[in-house]
Amino acid sequence: MADLLAGIRVIDFTHVHAGPLCTYQLALMGADVIKVEAPDGGDQMRGMGPQLEPGMTPGFLGQNANKRSIAVNVKAPAGLAIILRLIETADVVVLNMRPGVADRLGIGYQAANERNPAIVYCAISGYGQSGPESDRPAFDHLIQGESGMFMATGMEDQPCRVGFAVADSGTAMIASSAIGAALFRRERTGAGAFIDVSMLECSMALMGLNYYGFFATGRTGRRVGPNPLAESGSSGTFVTTDGLLMVNANNRRLFERLARAVGRADLIEDARFATPAAAHTHRAALRAEFAAVFATRSAEHWDGVLRTAGVPAGRAKAPPEVVQHPQLEHRQSLATLPDVPGVGALTFLSGGFTVDAAPTTPERPPPRLGEHTDEILDELDEDAAQLRREGVVA
Repeated sequence: MADLLAGIRVIDFTHVHAGPLCTYQLALMGADVIKVEAPDGGDQMRGMGPQLEPGMTPGFLGQNANKRSIAVNVKAPAGLAIILRLIETADVVVLNMRPGVADRLGIGYQAANERNPAIVYCAISGYGQSGPESDRPAFDHLIQGESGMFMATGMEDQPCRVGFAVADSGTAMIASSAIGAALFRRERTGAGAFIDVSMLECSMALMGLNYYGFFATGRTGRRVGPNPLAESGSSGTFVTTDGLLMVNANNRRLFERLARAVGRADLIEDARFATPAAAHTHRAALRAEFAAVFATRSAEHWDGVLRTAGVPAGRAKAPPEVVQHPQLEHRQSLATLPDVPGVGALTFLSGGFTVDAAPTTPERPPPRLGEHTDEILDELDEDAAQLRREGVVA
């Protein structure tokens, strides 16, 4: 765990994926993330997937380490009072409720700002907090379609969904970046911020190259399936004797380097491929030439050949092989924690970067629902036993 946000307290009202992944990034950077959950089930992700123990699923475990959980009935006046006191002690509030819900609960931006004018308040939603469609519910699959992502993915005659929740996860990363920037401004000026994060707009930002081309030419690029968007015949996904090989020789220099490395220097002088323009025109034929070569040996063989030649390439891998990558071991990108609820020892991903050569991996396991309720109430000098008798906390 890094210490970039040490001393920063985050009140986390998020659930499912985009919001919890955002606050997980903050937790990995050292923030004290207090996850506020309803006593009757908590974060919806606790119930989505196989139950390793009640309320603990793989999806929940993977993005809630390093957090503390308090189970409070926010709809009870005493519960709302506790939450507002927590907000007074906080630096950041993050939620991914539909617009208007937080206001009805009494924890909207205005209420938070009145209690804590320096608060950085981040509201994540499908379409943003204002506008004609702001009240629409949204999930990753829907936003992939609404943003153009679905239509940009797949084979030429068949669009498809990206194989992971990229709209959710991309939104999470953009939101955490915006929160960090707002905290930096607050450090200089003392001013808080209201950050309105739209999944639709974040997804379009992730697709920037697609939209840049559309804005400049008025045309949308065609789907290219497993091959790069550059549509180069010397780049793509090639079948070998034992797996798939990814090759990115997408300029003339790399094309010539590739041709020589695989024993096909003749392609460089072939009239069909002798200039970049000709090679682009005959890209299908060029890809077929390379496909015939790669089909003769293993992906591991060609990976070694192309690595030696300085051609960007690599084997297509599934998670069981990816996690064995020596680069990940060197960078300590995976951390195994003991005593994780429901599984015992469990491996966690880093935040994707190091800080002063130290990995950004969690140090504490994900919390059971309400696990830190008493601890947090004690910090507020609240009577946990009495609140529990009244049904305000669990």
